[in-house]
Amino acid sequence: MKRIYAPAPMSWSKPRHFDSFKVLSGVSLGLVLSWGCGTSDGGPGGSGGASSGGDSTSAGGAASSGGAPSGGAGNESGGATTGGAASGGSDPSGTGGGSGGGGSKACNEGTKLTTRLPCLLSETGLFEADMVTLGEGVHPFEPQFKLWTDSAEKRRWIQLPPNTKIDTSDMDYWSFPVGTKVWKEFSRDGVRVETRLIEKQKSGSWYTVAYHWQEDLKEAIAVPDGLENASGTPHDVPDADACLTCHSQQPDKVLGFSAIQLSHAPATDDPLEWTLERLITLDLLTEPPAAPPSFSWDELDRDMFGYLHANCGTCHNPKGSANSQTGLDMWLKIADLSAPVTESSVYKNLYNVNIQWLDDAPPAEKRVAPGDFENSAIYQRFVNKEADFAMPPLGTEVVDPDGERLMKEWIAAH
Repeated sequence: MKRIYAPAPMSWSKPRHFDSFKVLSGVSLGLVLSWGCGTSDGGPGGSGGASSGGDSTSAGGAASSGGAPSGGAGNESGGATTGGAASGGSDPSGTGGGSGGGGSKACNEGTKLTTRLPCLLSETGLFEADMVTLGEGVHPFEPQFKLWTDSAEKRRWIQLPPNTKIDTSDMDYWSFPVGTKVWKEFSRDGVRVETRLIEKQKSGSWYTVAYHWQEDLKEAIAVPDGLENASGTPHDVPDADACLTCHSQQPDKVLGFSAIQLSHAPATDDPLEWTLERLITLDLLTEPPAAPPSFSWDELDRDMFGYLHANCGTCHNPKGSANSQTGLDMWLKIADLSAPVTESSVYKNLYNVNIQWLDDAPPAEKRVAPGDFENSAIYQRFVNKEADFAMPPLGTEVVDPDGERLMKEWIAAH
């Protein structure tokens, strides 16, 4: 069944640092080489690499360095080649990355490309030739807890290789089959700006790139060096490192597509949309739960810790380097949901717990101070965007008013 997706009005804002075209292998970066998409000598492979992704020394927030989150996974059709450079690919407009913003080169200009991903979004399998109808095997999904990126509107899709399943032996950390792709589209002020792709090309190795949409919306071109104020909006397309910092903090690199995030009713009337219940029905999980997990908590607790899960827990979790430095854990686990919230790992890790006194610590003594948001480091890091201790460290420049209200309400109630 085909579904046509017309461009939707959406938006986000400028990360303080921006980066976007690296291989994710554990916490390794792929070797950075310069090459053009259409060259005969091709690009480097997906494994190997040098330095690790960003850590956090936060006593209350998300990761302290690195990049904006994105989703990712997919299938083998219409996507990146294996065993060589991405085929073809040039800027049809001849502008080297399209209109809007300055300083970025498109991938055909020989900039730093570190993967075998295509130069053009049309070559990835997300859409058919009309760039509107979803490609074969591509499914929309919607996480129930959203990442704040300055009011950006987003659409997300995933594609699994045929005849494969997601390894759910650890229900808190899924492992995806080789060939998985995930796309995430960002729009700002009604302008479709970019679509990011993350693809698993070999076991443990994920590749990422951001594609900048051309003005006529007929094509989006990879911009591995990023693009500031893209398409005449305040939105910055991140460069090659941004996705790595958050995505490298998980055993497998997909964010927003998990048991907890997909445990909700369909967000649309599209039968192609994947939720946890539909994944169970379609037999796409190696060890499916008997039923989607549900919260035993009240709505305020659910919303508060769901918000922290999506906006902080991607880095501050037991598998992430941010946790190893501070012990701060804001990642919801399936086992947390059935017990009282006061018995959950996230509550015990935050409530009335002293912060670690770091060089960039905020003027607060507790991670969450009972009834006192001014003395709560989580809140202070969240609302002081210009401070060195601000969290998340990039992907946002504007305080989320709903997130601020939620934190104040929850702290005041406890």
